Amino acid sequence: MILSLQLQAQITNGTYTEEIDERIKNLNKSTITSNILINRVFSFAKINDFNQGVQIDTSSYTHFTQAWDELYRASYIKNIIKENELDLILESRKYQANVVPIGIINTEFHEFNFGTKLANTNVTFNETTGLFANIAGKNPFIKRQTTIISPLVTRVTGNTIQFKTDHLFRLYKLGKQIKTLQLVTNGSIYNLISNYNFNTSTFSTIYSSSGIKTLRFNITYADNTTKTTYANVYVNMIATTLAKNSTNTSELLPIEADDDLAFKGYELGDQLEKGKNEYRIYYSDASKTIDKPLYIIDGYDPGDTRKIEREDDGHDVSKESILELMSYDHDKDSITPKKDMIKELNLLGYDIIVVNHTRDSIGSYTVNIPLYSLNFTRTIYRDAGSDYIERNAFTFISLMRHIKSIQQGNEEAVVIGPSMGGLISRYALAYMEKKLAETGDNAKWNHNTRLWVSFDSPHQGANIPIGLQKGIEYFADELDNKGGQKFIDDQLSRPATKQMLVNHYTNNSNLPVGAPNFRNRFQNDLDNLGMPQNLRKVALLNGSMSGVLNGISEAQYLQINTRIPIFGSSSPIIQNKFYHNTNKKNGSQNYLTFNAGGFYLNFLFFKIYIIAQSKKYSTPSSKGSYDIAPGGYFNAQSELANEAQGSSFFTIFGWNYWRTLTTTAYVLDPTHSFIPTKSALAYTGSDVLDEVIGNKDRHCTGETPFDNYFAPEQNEPHITLTTENVAWLKAELDVDNTDKPLPIVYDTKMTGNISAVPGQNLTYSVTDIGENTTYDWFFDVDGYTGTNIGGWRIISNNGNKIVAKAGSPGLAVVVCKITSTNMCSSSVKYTYVNVSPSSDGDGDGQSTCNDALRFSSNPMRSNNSLNKVYIDSDPCNGNFALEKTYKPEKTYYNISIHNVYGEIVYSKNKRV
Repeated sequence: MILSLQLQAQITNGTYTEEIDERIKNLNKSTITSNILINRVFSFAKINDFNQGVQIDTSSYTHFTQAWDELYRASYIKNIIKENELDLILESRKYQANVVPIGIINTEFHEFNFGTKLANTNVTFNETTGLFANIAGKNPFIKRQTTIISPLVTRVTGNTIQFKTDHLFRLYKLGKQIKTLQLVTNGSIYNLISNYNFNTSTFSTIYSSSGIKTLRFNITYADNTTKTTYANVYVNMIATTLAKNSTNTSELLPIEADDDLAFKGYELGDQLEKGKNEYRIYYSDASKTIDKPLYIIDGYDPGDTRKIEREDDGHDVSKESILELMSYDHDKDSITPKKDMIKELNLLGYDIIVVNHTRDSIGSYTVNIPLYSLNFTRTIYRDAGSDYIERNAFTFISLMRHIKSIQQGNEEAVVIGPSMGGLISRYALAYMEKKLAETGDNAKWNHNTRLWVSFDSPHQGANIPIGLQKGIEYFADELDNKGGQKFIDDQLSRPATKQMLVNHYTNNSNLPVGAPNFRNRFQNDLDNLGMPQNLRKVALLNGSMSGVLNGISEAQYLQINTRIPIFGSSSPIIQNKFYHNTNKKNGSQNYLTFNAGGFYLNFLFFKIYIIAQSKKYSTPSSKGSYDIAPGGYFNAQSELANEAQGSSFFTIFGWNYWRTLTTTAYVLDPTHSFIPTKSALAYTGSDVLDEVIGNKDRHCTGETPFDNYFAPEQNEPHITLTTENVAWLKAELDVDNTDKPLPIVYDTKMTGNISAVPGQNLTYSVTDIGENTTYDWFFDVDGYTGTNIGGWRIISNNGNKIVAKAGSPGLAVVVCKITSTNMCSSSVKYTYVNVSPSSDGDGDGQSTCNDALRFSSNPMRSNNSLNKVYIDSDPCNGNFALEKTYKPEKTYYNISIHNVYGEIVYSKNKRV
C-alpha cells in the first residue's frame, strides 16, 4: 500500500494557539504537570531545543523576553507574569545606563511526543474531524526543562559596568532548582546565586573597549548536574574626552515650545501639548556668539537613538550620528576619512545649530501587577523623533525665536532640513509667514531666513514596501512574535509614520493608501499651508530625474525560509516571499506583494495546516510602483534579511537569536525606493512616478515650487552627501554669488547633421523644455550671424525643432538660444556643420578629418619628424577648427584648439 501526503486545512481560522488547542482538545492533559505545553505557541525562541545538548545557544534581551512571553502563552494556568509586565517592572527599577540586570528562566515544560511512524505513534488522528485522540497506555507528552539566562538590556553605556540580580526577574515553577550560578566575564567570576539564594550585591567590571560582550553563566543544579549557557550585551564605553566637532561647541541645550505653540494630535482624546527637543551649537569662532545662524534639523528617529554626536548618551552605535550623516565621501575611497561638512560651514563663518528630537517624560500613571502584589508609578514618554510633524515644527519655531533673541546682528538665517526635517522646517517657516501676515508681529513670526534647503524630504510622502509591512504584521499577529509587535508599536504605528507613508499596513486596499485619518489629513494641511515664500527655497534630491528605477516591477526581492520541527516529525519549511508592487499603470489584475506559505505540520502522512497562507496584493495604479520608483533608496529588506540570518546584532525582530529555527534569507534585490524623486521635488506635473523629468528645468516649467534643485543622474541612498551636491549647496549658500547654479538638465544636446552639401534640407532639434520657453534659432557663418546668411536659411520652425537648407561650402554653426520667458534660465545649444560640394569644399577632395591628415594621439612618437607637437585627444572628434603653431628654432611647441567663436577650448605646451 502506498500512502500519499494528505492535505488537512485549518479548521478554526483562528490564531496558532486556537488551532492547536482545537486539534488536541480530546487528548488527556493530566500528565502535563508543568502546566506548560510549549507546542501551543509558535516558539521563535525555540525553547524545546535551546541548550538541550544539541548545540551551545546564546541568548539576549530580545530572545529572553520572547521566551518569557511564549512560556506565558503556553501555560494553561496563568501563574506567570506577562512579558510586558516584566518590562514594566524593569522600567520601574530606573537603572542607570551602566547597569546590566540579569534575568533567569529555569522551569519545566512539556512538549508533544506524538511519534513519527505508525509503529511508534502515541496518538491517533481522525482525518475527517482533524482531531487527535489518545491511545490507551501511551503518553503523548514528554517533560523537559529549560534554562535561559540573559541581560535584560540590549546595550549599556559607561566605563564601569555593573551587574545586578533581582528575584522579580526570575521565572521558576517546577523542575531542578539552581543551587549556584556564576557569571564569567572580562576575566572575572561573580557569584550570582549561592546555596539557592540570590546575591543582592552589585558586581562591577571595566572593559577595555566597546563592543559585543559574551557573558558565560555556569550553572549547578540541586542534583549537582551542571550546564553552561551564554548571552550577549553591547557595551558602549564613554570616551574621556567627547569627540566634539571643535572646541567652539556648546553643551546639549533643551528647548520647549512656547505657550502659544502647543499642538493637539489627530486622535480622540488628544490634548494641546507642547513639544520638547534639544540642540547643540557649533560656533564659527572662539567668541561663541551667534551672528550667522544655520540650522540643521534631524529627521525621523523613533526612540531618539540617533544622537548629534556618536559619544552622546543614548546613541545607538549601529547608526550614524547626525554629524556623521552630515559628512561626505570626497574621494570615493571608503578607507580615507569623510569630510565634515559642518566644519567646512564653520570655516565659511556659519554658526551651526543642530536640532535633535528627544524622548521626554510628559506624565505618569499607576501600574498594578497583582501576581507580585506590586504597585508603582510609570512614566509616560513622548517620542519626538516619531511625533507629529506639526508639534516638532512648533518647537522649532520656538528655537528660532530664542536664537533670534541672542543673535548678534541681523544676518538672515539658513535652514537645512534632511528627510523629515525638511517637512518640519517647511511647516514651521510657512506657518510663521502665515501668522506674520495675520498679526504683523515681527518679534514672534518673522523667521528672518534667506535660504531653506529641503534635503531629500517627502513632500508628497515616503514609502516602505507594503509587502514588508504586511510580512511584519503577519509575524506579529499570526505568530505572536514580540519583535514584530514592537516594530509595529514603535515604528509603523507612530504619528509621523502614519503621516508620511503613502502605503500603510492598516489599509484594506490593493492600491497605495495611507493610514486612515492621518496620511490624507496631514498632506491636505501641508498643501493648504503651502511653501514658505519670503526666502529662497531649494531642494537637494538623492533620486534620479531620468526615470532610473529602483528595482523590477512585480519582482521578488526577498525570501525568508524558516524550518521548525514539531510533533517530533520532519521539519516543514515555511516560505515567506516578498514582491515589489506592480509598475503597471492600468488594469485590474492583482499582483502578489507578500506571500506567507502558511504554517503546517507533518504527522505521519498528513500535512496539517495550523495557520493558513497569508497573501497581500497590489493592483495597478496610475502612478506606478512606489517600491521601484526613481528616488532616494533605503535597504529595509536587506536589514530584515540580515536579522533573519543572525548577521546583525541590533535588530527589529531579534531573529539573530533564533538560530535554532534554521532561518535562511535570500535577498534578490537589496533596496527599495524610500523618497520618490517627485515627492522630494514636490512635483506638480504628472503623477506618474517613473516619468523622465530631468530633460527640462522644472522650475522654469512651473512644475516644482523650488527656486532651484540638484538631482544625481543615478539614484543614491537616502540622505547622501557627495562632492557634487555639497559644491552645489555651497554655491547656494554663497550670499554674494548672484549667478546661482541652474538645475542640471540631462539630454539637452542639439541633434542633427554635422556634414552636408549645399542646398540639402537638414533637421535640427533640442529638448523641449516646456511652456514659458522661447527657442531662438540662427546661423553663424564666418562670424556673421542671422537666420538667412551665407546661403543658410530656415525652412520651417516648430519651436524646439527646425528644418534648415544648407548654405555655401565651408564651416557653419547652427545655433539655438533657449530662454525661459520668466527669466529663470537660458542656455545656448549649437553644432558645427561642414558643407562641401564633394567633401570639405577646399578643392583637394579630402576631408579635413581624413586619417592621413589626423594628428596621432601622441605625435611625439610618430615618424613625422617635422610635426613635433603633443596633444591629448583627437581634435577631429569635436568639430573644432584647428590652429597649429610650429617654431623650429625653439624647443617649445604649442597646440591650440579654438571653436568658431574664438574661444580656446584646448591649449598645450610641449618641450622637446
